[in-house]
Amino acid sequence: MEWNSGKSGDTDGRKIKNIYARGADDGFRLGLYLSVMFFLAVASLSVPLLNMAVVVMALGVPVLTYVFLRRTHVAAHGMTVFSALWMQGITTFACGSLLFGAVSLIYMRWINPGFMLDVLNAGVDYYSAAGTEGAKAIADELQMIINSKAIPTPLNVTFGWMWLGMFSGSLLSMLVAAVVKFKKVPAGR
Repeated sequence: MEWNSGKSGDTDGRKIKNIYARGADDGFRLGLYLSVMFFLAVASLSVPLLNMAVVVMALGVPVLTYVFLRRTHVAAHGMTVFSALWMQGITTFACGSLLFGAVSLIYMRWINPGFMLDVLNAGVDYYSAAGTEGAKAIADELQMIINSKAIPTPLNVTFGWMWLGMFSGSLLSMLVAAVVKFKKVPAGR
């Protein structure tokens, strides 16, 4: 069980972390995880093999969410209610998305301001090489975005990613919280 020590009002110098504090702590870890996944995705533009690592990490997000919520449920001896687990998951994804958003904005705005143009050009190259009619239409659309200088700003992309992370994370947390609640906690844990 996680404890904080030395705060006023605590019984015998210890205090159990609430779901929001756990969610914030787990959100920091999730934000770092998502940031590493982002940098691997950026590097995969040059080294396509890294896309496999990005996919594996993306598949690891539900597992990580399960570990966070299960740890809380076990620490509470199986007495955590579904809504509390879900709220912890929502808090985790909100905090994680904020950290990821800050990292990605800094990268796209100041470290590599041409990132979005590079992604669009890579898309044009990929879809042009595919050779199908549908792929050619997508390549033409992407090229039109580049030619008309309608490239999304780093801030717009970052907010889109953050909203996606928070929304999909809240849905994922609901499902994972149900699984965590369903799985019994062994006696004595």
